[in-house]
Amino acid sequence: MDLNSAAFIFSIVVSATAAIIADRRNQRLLAYFFRPFTIILMIGLLVEPRPYSFYRNAVVAGLALCLLGEVMMMLKKKRFLAGLAFFLGALAVFTVAFYSRVTREFLSWPVIPLALLAAAVLFLIWPGLKRERVPVLFYLLVLLTMTRVGLEQPHQLPGTGPWLAAAGSFLLLLSDSVLAINRYRRPFSSAQVIILSTFYTALLLLALSV
Repeated sequence: MDLNSAAFIFSIVVSATAAIIADRRNQRLLAYFFRPFTIILMIGLLVEPRPYSFYRNAVVAGLALCLLGEVMMMLKKKRFLAGLAFFLGALAVFTVAFYSRVTREFLSWPVIPLALLAAAVLFLIWPGLKRERVPVLFYLLVLLTMTRVGLEQPHQLPGTGPWLAAAGSFLLLLSDSVLAINRYRRPFSSAQVIILSTFYTALLLLALSV
C-alpha cells in the first residue's frame, strides 16, 4: 500500500467516525458534512491511484449511487423511497461488478444461510411494511443477489481483494437488515450507530477490493 492510499484510508476512517458521532449526538450540520464526505473520500481513493478496469469503474459508480442515496436519507424531510432507489441502483451495479469477475459455477451452500436470514428479517418486519411491501421485497431480492455473488469471490479468485469484496457485501446485508428492523419493527437506540458503522465499513472494503 502506498502513502497516498494510506492517507486516504486514514481520512476515511476519521471522517466516518466523525459522521457517526455527529449523527449520534444529533449535530445535524456536522452530520450533513461528514456523511457524504466519507463516501466522496472513498471515491477519491479509487479515481486516481487505481488503474482503469471494468470492476474499478463499476465500484466507483456504485459508490456514487450510494452517495446520492445517503443524501436522500439525510434530508430533513427524508426521501426514503428515493434513497432506496439510489441504493437499489448501487446494489445492482455492485452485483454486475462481482459477476464480471467470476465463472458461472457457483457454490450452493451460501444460499441456505442467506435465505434463512432473509426469512428471519421478513418475519420481523412484515407487519410494519404495509404499502411498502413491494419495493422492500424487490430491494431485498437484489440485496441478497448482490451478497450471494459477493460471497462467491474468494471461492473463485485469488488474493485478498475477493475476501474484502465478500466481507463488504455481507456487511451491506447486515446494515440494511438492521435498518429494516429499526424502521419497520421497533426502533432501538444503538441502531443508527450499527447501521452507519457497518455501511461505511462495507463500502471501504468494497473500495479496497479493487
